[in-house]
Amino acid sequence: MKKFIYLCIAFVLPLSIFAQEDEALIADETITQEENIFSLEEFLAMVKKHHPVVAQANLKISEAEAKLLKARGAFDPKLEGGMKEKNYHGTEYYSLWNGSFKVPMWYGIDLKADYEQNDGYYLNGQNTTPEDGIFSVGVSVRVLRGLLYNERMNAVKQGKILQNQNELERDILVNSILAEATKAYADWKLYYENREVYADFVENAEIRFNGISRSSELGETRAIDTVETKIFLRNRKLDLEQASLKLQKAKLNLSNYLWIDEIPVELEDQLIPQITEESILNNLGIDNFLGNAEDLSDHPELRSLEYDLQSYDLDIRLRKNNLLPTVDVEYNFLTEEPDEPTYLNTHDYKAGVKVKFPIFLRKERGDLRLARVKRENTEYKFDQKEWNLKNKIRATEREIISLQDQLEIIENIVIESGIMVASEKRLFEVGESSIFLINSRENKLIDSQLKQNKIQNDYFKAAAKLFENLRLNL
Repeated sequence: MKKFIYLCIAFVLPLSIFAQEDEALIADETITQEENIFSLEEFLAMVKKHHPVVAQANLKISEAEAKLLKARGAFDPKLEGGMKEKNYHGTEYYSLWNGSFKVPMWYGIDLKADYEQNDGYYLNGQNTTPEDGIFSVGVSVRVLRGLLYNERMNAVKQGKILQNQNELERDILVNSILAEATKAYADWKLYYENREVYADFVENAEIRFNGISRSSELGETRAIDTVETKIFLRNRKLDLEQASLKLQKAKLNLSNYLWIDEIPVELEDQLIPQITEESILNNLGIDNFLGNAEDLSDHPELRSLEYDLQSYDLDIRLRKNNLLPTVDVEYNFLTEEPDEPTYLNTHDYKAGVKVKFPIFLRKERGDLRLARVKRENTEYKFDQKEWNLKNKIRATEREIISLQDQLEIIENIVIESGIMVASEKRLFEVGESSIFLINSRENKLIDSQLKQNKIQNDYFKAAAKLFENLRLNL
């Protein structure tokens, strides 16, 4: 009877002593926990707003805008001018003044206005102008090669494609960093839960050791039981210390993704992770895609390859155009009175034609062939990427579904293992069990709880993998 009383002290009394205090503090503890919760949603929002890689990804947009601006510079109006003089032994050999204003058009046409004023004793006759100079207004046209498509048109269109493509590349980089951050958060959750498991069992082991020690001192239990419970307590403390170390490493790894105003910050010790199987699907935006991700028409990686194909199509068009002869025609009206349009007539003009055509066109044909090869290679890459993505997404979906089933199974195992531990304790109280059997039952319960945490961690990481494979943007 005395043994039974001491065992009650060992297993029941410590809990009843603090029961009232726990009830009094439960509200405050709940409030404190809520204040210390650091959810996955808050974490990902912070990563997306402050992480340097996200800021670096945004530079891709600026880069594309700069390249498009540079390409559009080929259509900027241009002012040109200059002068050239020669005086020798008091004689003005010549004085040449000229200025022009040129406006490139979208097609292979340039509008141009010139002014010339030349004089001098030895002035070349073709450079002779009236005393007040001469004005000319005209047009330069590329009749064949470069009329309907040319380098400057191609550069602008390529710049627009690059702008759209870089937006996708930015989204892909942001997706990657968010997926990696989610995996780091899942590891933090895993090792936090593992540490909590060991902490609870260390507390139970200490209560049991104190009760058994007291019972042994009174001669109600064997001394060897005290030694066994002491060894069990030491093992639990060792497990707790190792779990705490792993938790600290996971927190430091998570801190790699925590930045505020370009300053890295560390995860505070009192913060508590909050993530569930349902919430992670919602936070990552994959709840509607799970089991329904066959349509990859909007997948960023495939769309990026489509932009590559569009770019190569433009290159092929340009290379085909370069097979044509170069025929540049220029015609300018001449007048001394630009304010009088009637002076512009077909009798006063300056015109010219320039023709150039390589005989074998080996360079042009080689460029066209290379452009076609690059496009064909990208088509193969597109097909391979599409098939690989489909297989990855299917595999990840099946993994998630399997892990959902595993979580249901392990949850039942944990519940049943807890029942076994409680039953073994009751048997021990009536003298029909031993400390060894209780420890054995608790070891199995701990193993099942750790396994449950690991399967849950695998589930979270599989969800992050699906998010990464789909290349979604939060």
